[in-house]
Amino acid sequence: MAVYRNSIKNKKAIQKAFADLLLEKNDINKITVKEIVEKADISKSTFYAHYQDIYAVEEELEIEIINFLKGILQDYMHSHNLNYPTYIRKLINLLKENEDIYKKIINSNYQIRFIDELKDMCNEAVNNDVRINFLSKDEKKRKAEIDFITNGTIHLFVDYFKGKIPQTLDEIGEGIASVMNIMCHSIN
Repeated sequence: MAVYRNSIKNKKAIQKAFADLLLEKNDINKITVKEIVEKADISKSTFYAHYQDIYAVEEELEIEIINFLKGILQDYMHSHNLNYPTYIRKLINLLKENEDIYKKIINSNYQIRFIDELKDMCNEAVNNDVRINFLSKDEKKRKAEIDFITNGTIHLFVDYFKGKIPQTLDEIGEGIASVMNIMCHSIN
């Protein structure tokens, strides 16, 4: 059990060191394993016990975030009782748990691909949500409406993590849930 906890602790230290260096250097190609192990205060052998290279750290971190968000989306999609405010609160809690790492990722050059993946995931979820019946039946219009909803939401979070807006994550969540509820109820 202690070995497992140490393994998780080491991986988190590596991920945090990677995120710190990514923010500092703004380019994954400028980060070295040596810098990560020094910042994480681990040995190179510990690093290589968990990751093949720095790109594997990047990939795992991205996959963890995307999978966690997918899990929340799937909970929402499969629940008949889960409403927008509840879903948004779950999302906000996730973001708060890892806020420091997200700020570093969003403020680096790395964030472009990550944001595109988030948009694609959210677009698919919104498009497949049969409860969202206020969107157009016309395919082109529907795509534009979905892009508006997801891009606006994602970029609101991006602006928060970049320090461009004064609201807290909780206030942002309340605003998003409020707008979604208005949209759902005004059209039905």
